[in-house]
Amino acid sequence: MNQKKVLGIALGERSLLAAEVVAGADRPKVAKLAEMPFPPGVSLFQPAELARALAHFLKDNHFASRSAVVGIPLKWLVVKQKEVPPADDATVSQLLRLEAESEFSTELKDLVYDFAGAMAPGAVSRSVLLAATPKKYIDAIESLCDAARIGLLAVTPSALALGSLTGSSQREDILVLSVGTTGSELSSQRQSSATAMAALRSSASQPPFISELRRAVSTLPISQEKRDMVLWNDAGLDATRLGQQLGLTVRAGELGSFGVDAGDAGVNGQGAKYAAAVALALSAMSESGPAIDFLHSRLAPPRQRRIPRWAYVAAGVLALLVVLIVWGYHDLSLQQQVVSEKNALIASQQSQADAARDFVNKETLAEYWRGGDPRYMECMRDLYSVIPEDGQTYATSLEIKAPPPPLSQDKSAGTAPSPSTEQQRLLSVTLQGHTSNVETVTSMDDRMNQNAAIFKNVKIGPETKVPRTQEYLFSITFDYVPPHAAAATQPSAK
Repeated sequence: MNQKKVLGIALGERSLLAAEVVAGADRPKVAKLAEMPFPPGVSLFQPAELARALAHFLKDNHFASRSAVVGIPLKWLVVKQKEVPPADDATVSQLLRLEAESEFSTELKDLVYDFAGAMAPGAVSRSVLLAATPKKYIDAIESLCDAARIGLLAVTPSALALGSLTGSSQREDILVLSVGTTGSELSSQRQSSATAMAALRSSASQPPFISELRRAVSTLPISQEKRDMVLWNDAGLDATRLGQQLGLTVRAGELGSFGVDAGDAGVNGQGAKYAAAVALALSAMSESGPAIDFLHSRLAPPRQRRIPRWAYVAAGVLALLVVLIVWGYHDLSLQQQVVSEKNALIASQQSQADAARDFVNKETLAEYWRGGDPRYMECMRDLYSVIPEDGQTYATSLEIKAPPPPLSQDKSAGTAPSPSTEQQRLLSVTLQGHTSNVETVTSMDDRMNQNAAIFKNVKIGPETKVPRTQEYLFSITFDYVPPHAAAATQPSAK
């Protein structure tokens, strides 16, 4: 698989353990570890409710990866040991597929099968573990990951992943015991290959648990007189005392034996609790992946197709391409016809449009300056009389416009009052220019104020001196009232 950042999720019946492992330059790093108890009344078979809780759990605990290997407990599996010829996996898969259903109870319907077991060099037979789990568990896990937006990489037994990783670091056959608060799991390892697996009861009641564990150990196949045990303990068992009770050498497992850096995971002495979740994540970082993967089972019957799948895809693509070409050619022909008709209409009316545009432009210009209302010309005439003819004062910009009519101030009235004659004729003027000194601008202001009937609201803008020419830039704004409009508003003499 060779994944760089993986989430390992070890499912239980009432909770799950999550571990995020990130590939490093020298060794993988355990980035996050956390446990999520299931909400009350919610199990794996309510995937929508559990997915909402899982999404919040991952977000609250800052898990960054969204690719996961999910581990299931051994109590959800049926496992049997099989002896097969020393053949490759493809041949073994064909043999096991033929007899898988006969090996398990007919009461177990809709099972998913897979197998694990490496071929020993020079062996005359090959021992594999044939495992089966109800399909309902795999379907529920897929629904859970889809709803939680998690990319599901594989589904495998948690005990198999933990045993494989623990055994690969040993040079001898060992037993791997994982003890939790709700149950325990035991596997017999020939280095990374499991030779047997068993689900045990909880260790909450010590005497029955020890008795069951002793019976399970006695029934496991052994290849030597003495076999050590590695204990992954989440229930407070003492490894030394357990070894004395079983007559074995029992060592406590540590995450460091996996070759990972768990210094930043904040385990606080609880690394053994999350060992299975870390092992699940690490299984996706190897090239081979988990030994058993119910999501991509090697024993799944191949789909029968008379016509290859690529032929269906190629035929569909070809048909779609033909339809698109025909439709595109027809649509292009219609659009070209419409464009030709529009261009012909435009060409036939172009001379009329050009003549009409020239007439409108001339009439608009004439109406703007004359139109029976020469107030713009009167404004320029009166403005010319106030600008001194000193050869050093000249205008650079002149803007004359009629201000918009005033809005009604009486909101209760239905219509705005009619503007007065002066308001109708009023012009707003902005003059900008150059002069040799500021006194000239003051003189212009005085001349306008002397004729206050037509020059109103005179305001002088700030003068700016141009260092290069020693001139002053000035601006004057005022309202202009044409003379006959100003006279019409003066009170008559009595």
